[in-house]
Amino acid sequence: MDEKIEFEVGHKYENMKGVYEVISINGDSMIIRWEKGEQISTSTDLQRRIIQRMQREKQEKDKEKMQNQPKEPKRKNRKSASK
Repeated sequence: MDEKIEFEVGHKYENMKGVYEVISINGDSMIIRWEKGEQISTSTDLQRRIIQRMQREKQEKDKEKMQNQPKEPKRKNRKSASK
């Protein structure tokens, strides 16, 4: 279910705080910068788990939304009587 997320410098990802860009990667550590300019050092593993959790939560919410939609009544096939 969870695909392996490989971070790349210059690419953008999203966590609970918002969209961020990977500035550098060194082993299991990376520097990321959010769109508002805040920059931190974090572990790739932590960010990977956050993204995976957010994906699971979205899938669960989408599934729940689909299950709660009212079902349309089945319509009988009517043949046209007019010629």
